[in-house]
Amino acid sequence: MNKILTILLIFFLVISCKKNNEKKKILFITTNVNEMKNEPNGTYLIELAIPFNKFSQKKFEIDIVSPKGGEIPIYHSGDTTSLVKAVIKSELFQNKTKNSLKPTEINPKEYLGIIIPGGYGQFWDTHKDVDILRVISEIYDNGGIIGTIGHGTATLIDVKLNSGEYLVKNKTMTSFPTWNEKNIMEQSDFGKLLPYDMETELLKKGANLKVYNHERKINYEIVDSENRLITASFANSGKFVADEVLNLINRKE
Repeated sequence: MNKILTILLIFFLVISCKKNNEKKKILFITTNVNEMKNEPNGTYLIELAIPFNKFSQKKFEIDIVSPKGGEIPIYHSGDTTSLVKAVIKSELFQNKTKNSLKPTEINPKEYLGIIIPGGYGQFWDTHKDVDILRVISEIYDNGGIIGTIGHGTATLIDVKLNSGEYLVKNKTMTSFPTWNEKNIMEQSDFGKLLPYDMETELLKKGANLKVYNHERKINYEIVDSENRLITASFANSGKFVADEVLNLINRKE
C-alpha cells in the first residue's frame, strides 16, 4: 500500500511540475503602417501599453508580431497617464516594440491568446496578410482566446478557421462604430480614407454584431465567453479586454 501511495505522490508531483513549467505566452498583433493622411499612425499607444502591462504583471511571456517584423510605429505617445509613461520606458516594452517578430517566426501552438490593439494600419496590412491570418486561425483553432480593441477588430474580418468558416461568423461582438468614424474621426476624413466600413464587413461575414448605442451607452464592450472572443469599441478599453482574456485563460486552466 505504501508503495502505491508513493507512486501516486510522484505522479502528481510530476504533473504539477509540468504544469508549473508550461509557458504562459500571449501574442500582440500590430501594424507596420506608419502614417495616414500625412499624419503619424501605427498602433494606438494606450491600446497596446495598458494590456501589455497587465500581461507583464501576470508574468506572461509577451511577443509582438507585425507583417514585416522589426520596429513597430506607435502614435499618440504625448500626454498620457503616469502608468503608460512608465510602461513605455520599460526595457521589456522597448525591446518588444523595436523587435517585433514576423508571422513566419511564430509557433501558434505556444500561445494561450491574442490581443489586437487598434491602429488604422490594421485596415491595410494585418487584415490582408495571409501569414498573420494563418497565425490567428491556428491559435484560435488550438483553443486560444482573442481580444480586440477599437480598430484592431478589422484584422479579424477575413480570418478563416480550419472548418472553412470565417472566425467572426456567429460570434457576438462589437467594433469601432461607423457613426463615430463618420462624425468624429477627422484623421480618417470621417471614414472616407478607409478601404471599407468595418461594421458592414463584419455583418457580411456573419458576425452577431452589437453596435454601440450612443443614447444608452451600451454595446461598447462585449464578452462572448463561449466563443472565446472579447471585443471593445474604444481605445480606453484595453484594461477591460486584458482582464477578460485573463479570466477566460484562468477558467481553462
